[in-house]
Amino acid sequence: MSHSQIQTENRELPLNQPENWQVKFPRYMTELPEGVNDISITYIGIQPRHEENPAKGIHTKLHAHVTSAVQRKVVTKIEDWIQQGSGELAPILWEKMYVEAGYDLPDTEIYICYWTDKDVAMAATNSLNLQQLYKSLSLSEQEVVGLWRESFSVPKPRIETVYSGNDYQPGIASIAGATQVGHKFTGYWGAARDRLPASSHDLFEPEYKLGAPNFEKDTKGRIIEGENKVSVAHIRSGQFWERCKDDEREAYESTLEPILREGMTFLEENAEETGDIGLRFSRHMVTNRLLQAEETEKTATLNGNGNTDRRRLETCSSGFFRSLRDIEAWSSKHKTHHRIFHGAHTHSTKFGKTTFKFRSWHEMSALKPGELTFEYINCHPRTGLIPFFDV
Repeated sequence: MSHSQIQTENRELPLNQPENWQVKFPRYMTELPEGVNDISITYIGIQPRHEENPAKGIHTKLHAHVTSAVQRKVVTKIEDWIQQGSGELAPILWEKMYVEAGYDLPDTEIYICYWTDKDVAMAATNSLNLQQLYKSLSLSEQEVVGLWRESFSVPKPRIETVYSGNDYQPGIASIAGATQVGHKFTGYWGAARDRLPASSHDLFEPEYKLGAPNFEKDTKGRIIEGENKVSVAHIRSGQFWERCKDDEREAYESTLEPILREGMTFLEENAEETGDIGLRFSRHMVTNRLLQAEETEKTATLNGNGNTDRRRLETCSSGFFRSLRDIEAWSSKHKTHHRIFHGAHTHSTKFGKTTFKFRSWHEMSALKPGELTFEYINCHPRTGLIPFFDV
């Protein structure tokens, strides 16, 4: 997505930005390199499936994060694929985290992989071959682990981003050649739509009725795979407070984070009303993206065992909504998002509009039918898209 791609004139649909709008809090968006036309993202999940007395993982300080021996065995194989096994197909960017809440099982470990060539991304996903990996496990191991994948490619005009600072580059902002630029499309309701270049001609309205999630599906031992038959919106929304001093860190963790989690819980418990399709709330662990010196000292990258014994002060929600309109409806009308929105502004005012260190951000993609593929192997029925679509 490019700042210059946002049409302000000759639009089929008008901007939401008020006349003579002045930005109260500086915000930034990602400009992707000119040669990048699509972004491809694959989520890979390794899910615990009720192993009795799972052993503590190596990462014991990560909010008591626990992984089973089978999870760790699969992680080793996936990390080998990320680093060496995929060769030239390797993702240009990856991040690892684990699920704390939402439409998955807690302690599910997730890898998020990014590519800027959709053909390479598709070949890489095929080379991973989760089904073959699962079959390589013994029958007793297969019973206590679930594997899943959610993959999509989206053209640049259907991506929008926003960041509260330009000194922190999560997700696609860390892609080589990408830059974060200041802009005026922020601080008013409908700003996210204005940042989406394709909104100049597409309303991105809901196209179907979303039913209540069904958690009674028989998924044990099943392989479920397919693609989206309808449009969906993907969102990844993050929080980063690694660089905060003690007073700002404490203020975030005691005041702002509980408000955020309250909003995520509301979405999870009211999916039919809000359009939430499989959002997960996760804690970051490791990444290969560029980090500043002080972060590099604190955070390990993959180094043979792929783990760090320290939790990063970084979280994100990721998953899907029925449509951009559903995201807007929650953000503009519901008290839980109003508390998040005003809480973030109060926080940045308290610690200085230009000096506060807490960073929030999101990247959103509007996906058309067939652009999302999924694969769930022996996964719990509340995993990702399973409760929402006929599978």
